[in-house]
Amino acid sequence: MKHDVDRLLKHALSPEIQPDPRLNQNILNQAEEMTFMRRGKRSIFPAAVMAACCILVLGSTTAFAAWKLLSPAQVAEEHMDTKLAEAFQGKDAILVDETQEFGDYRVTLMGAVAGKNLSKYLVTENDGTVQDDRFYSVVAIARTNGAPMPDTHSDEYGKDPFFVSPYIKGLDPDRYSIATMDGGYSEFVRDGIQYRLIDMDNIEIFADKGIYIGVNSGAFYDSNAYLIDEKTGEMKRNESYDGVNALFVLPMDASKADPVAAQAYLDKLEEPAEPETIEKNETDLAVEEWVERLNGDNLEKYCQIIKGTKQICKPDQDGWCNYSYDVSDENGTVSGGSAFVFNELFPKGTQPGTAKCLGYSYSNLGLADLTIEMVILNDDHTATAGAYKPREEMIETESNQPNGR
Repeated sequence: MKHDVDRLLKHALSPEIQPDPRLNQNILNQAEEMTFMRRGKRSIFPAAVMAACCILVLGSTTAFAAWKLLSPAQVAEEHMDTKLAEAFQGKDAILVDETQEFGDYRVTLMGAVAGKNLSKYLVTENDGTVQDDRFYSVVAIARTNGAPMPDTHSDEYGKDPFFVSPYIKGLDPDRYSIATMDGGYSEFVRDGIQYRLIDMDNIEIFADKGIYIGVNSGAFYDSNAYLIDEKTGEMKRNESYDGVNALFVLPMDASKADPVAAQAYLDKLEEPAEPETIEKNETDLAVEEWVERLNGDNLEKYCQIIKGTKQICKPDQDGWCNYSYDVSDENGTVSGGSAFVFNELFPKGTQPGTAKCLGYSYSNLGLADLTIEMVILNDDHTATAGAYKPREEMIETESNQPNGR
């Protein structure tokens, strides 16, 4: 189990405040652990997410000559989930196969299925509770010119991100989406087409309200991509939006709705989270102390950057920076990333060369298995981010501690 000091951040905001979803995502990206399916890449939005970890990622870089999609069942099989594949072939599966095009991209909602114990990969909470009642949906994304989508382990992967999420008619998409309803996704590229399998809490209980599936450009829900009728709750595409803003109506059986369970679920989401008490052992304390002593002056002396993780981060029009990496070597694949508000991390007057820690992860090996995400302020209103490992000579003895000089 990986440890991450930033998992404490998930309790920093009260649900009563309703923070910006991107701030939520930044917190989530720096929490405890990230898990991956056997094929493709797995990202999780709820609190069980870490900033960096070692994974095995498979995929295909083959260009495709024709628009031929896998079926939802085949997508599940790619993830070695035969149980879910059977569910997508069952009578309760919703097969849609609707395609929308937006400039360079073609987006297809392939289908969805909901229910209990549909997958062989069910998450067990720390208290032993199994998340067995889930909603699954498959979306395919391809380029209209036939060029292949970037494979999950290529340098280009993640540079043009998409946010895929169900939405419930009448509920604020900013507050109720895959990011807030215990959701996550797995994705892979086959024959140049990117397939995303999402799963989250079962929203079939809201079937009488109406369910949408949206796909917008960027790593977060973009309120500019859609128009919401305040009276009816109806959601529509913003035709003037510059980017992908696909929106599908999922034809769910309204008779499967459960208004009482739906209200109870919403009430539970509004409950304040109980503070988590984390007991730190000697390894935790040693790593924490070591990381806290790192700064712009001693970073390169005590750490070495992981090849391929260095990136220049420039804030977007809203002041956010997104940092992500996915690199492979003989030891496997290291993947991670963070989102941060540039001016909050580096307030006005901060000196160029200042280094800030975005998050770190390690195992019971402590410094020997420590990965640290650092970002350094440049003098042109950009920042250089990278993932670092302690130098071998620095972890041989406990006396080799960063001292700021």
